[in-house]
Amino acid sequence: MSKQFDLVIKNGVVVTSGDVGPLDIAIKDGKIAHLAASIPEDAAERAIDAEGAYVMPGGVDAHVHLAQDFTSGPGGVTGKCADDFMTGSRSAICGGTTTIIAFAQQNRWEESLLDVVTAYDRGASETGCFSDYAYHIIITRPDVEMLKRELPVLVNEWGITSCKLFMTYTAMQLRDNELLDVMYEARKLAVTTMIHAENGDLIAWLTGECGPPKSIHLELIHTAEKLEEKGLIEPRYHAESRPPIVEMEATHRAIVLAEMIQNPILFVHVGSASAAAVIRKSQTRGFPVYAETCPQYLHLTWEDLKRFHSPQCFENSKMICSPPPGPDDSDQEALWTGLRNGTFTIFSSDHCPFRYDDIRGKALGVLQHAPSMEGSTCPIDQDHVHDIVHGKTGHFKYIPNGCPGIETRMPLLFNYGVMEGRITPERYVELTSTAPAKLYGLYPKKGALMPGLSDADLVIWYPDGRMTPFSLTNDRLHHNVDYTPYEGMSFTNWPRYTILRGKVVWAEGQLLGTPQDGEYLKRKTSQLTTAAVRSIADDKRRVATWLYK
Repeated sequence: MSKQFDLVIKNGVVVTSGDVGPLDIAIKDGKIAHLAASIPEDAAERAIDAEGAYVMPGGVDAHVHLAQDFTSGPGGVTGKCADDFMTGSRSAICGGTTTIIAFAQQNRWEESLLDVVTAYDRGASETGCFSDYAYHIIITRPDVEMLKRELPVLVNEWGITSCKLFMTYTAMQLRDNELLDVMYEARKLAVTTMIHAENGDLIAWLTGECGPPKSIHLELIHTAEKLEEKGLIEPRYHAESRPPIVEMEATHRAIVLAEMIQNPILFVHVGSASAAAVIRKSQTRGFPVYAETCPQYLHLTWEDLKRFHSPQCFENSKMICSPPPGPDDSDQEALWTGLRNGTFTIFSSDHCPFRYDDIRGKALGVLQHAPSMEGSTCPIDQDHVHDIVHGKTGHFKYIPNGCPGIETRMPLLFNYGVMEGRITPERYVELTSTAPAKLYGLYPKKGALMPGLSDADLVIWYPDGRMTPFSLTNDRLHHNVDYTPYEGMSFTNWPRYTILRGKVVWAEGQLLGTPQDGEYLKRKTSQLTTAAVRSIADDKRRVATWLYK
């Protein structure tokens, strides 16, 4: 005789974004079926004893880069993400994340967004995915007629209800009028507009770019003459090329554009206190502006770009990401405050992985820097990459930007946020699961524990004192990257179980899931970005009120 439930989680402290308390959870056919003070073990085929530990909705990481190639430097050489959907999602599951949203990226030479998404989806289907997954679309060629024709198809047929726009990187940067074109069309369909806010022109000036760029490069396309003439080219000078004011100015300008046409926006990977303050001020006025921050901005500073061996060592390229973390830890406290007070809506990883020892990874910073390659006798191939970069300085402008973090996102915030009293357990769930699900049209299927409505995606932590504390080393992780920025950091807790739609896919340090477990998610429109405050919308000093009359 079959049991009433497939699985019951007993003796847990269940945490949602709104409440916390001792409850049992019953699961049936991949859904949350019942929550109660006590559910008999014999009512289910299997029972897991949480032993008083926290039980939470599975993580939703809404900012990951997987299976992407990035054009870099002279000759169109491509950098390549170290993780595809299989390895990246494997790492996610082992860190308590059950849903990921990755970026299908349009290149400037690609006219059709639909073709971009179809090709990207093919790659995900070929490798499979351990977690459930969805897509954002990165728009770099905002042809208005194409937007009018294809955005509705992306929304209605693919369930892609978010787009990302760049204010920097020559290969991606949109001018203000182009940003407005996309925002205007996105507003009609309630497509969530994500903004990478850095002033590309200011970066170009700081790095000495004059006239049209000589080559396409994801991060810094510029000749860097102002830094080069001082000999400031090592990886650590990446941060000097984009100080926090670069992010702050672009954030303010994007808000002005969005408010003028009343288009809600979300700022991704906010790294500076000054940008967070601009966002907070707009939120206080009532305009629907949202923000995301990431672990690197809570735990790293410019000093980490000098971490390895010496400040001149090329291995410091491992720590390069954009925007860079703050110059010192003063920004970090402001960001923690933003996590507590609601300035930040979501907490994502911005997992953008490049291997250090790969000729299509961080090593491009040496391989494409002619002075570093002078006199080199090693063949430029994968077998000799370590010999090629050893002892070289390279040049920061050729280094692919990005750090791995999909597996460490939730444990970092749990250990250094919840366990150290910086945020409440409920706020943790809001930031890592519920709010991203609401923001990107997945709620209550994801990010909640509603009987009959929510997928049975869960993360169960260790009870106090049950896990032996450890210092993180890269060999503990499951990504396809040869380092972690968080090497040596201490952890006293980690996900004990990860459950995806009722299936235990990670248990006590063992991966039990398969790449066939993940399902593609067609998303609805955001539950957070659909309304603007009327008093602001009617203010002719800030808003083009005639646009929608």
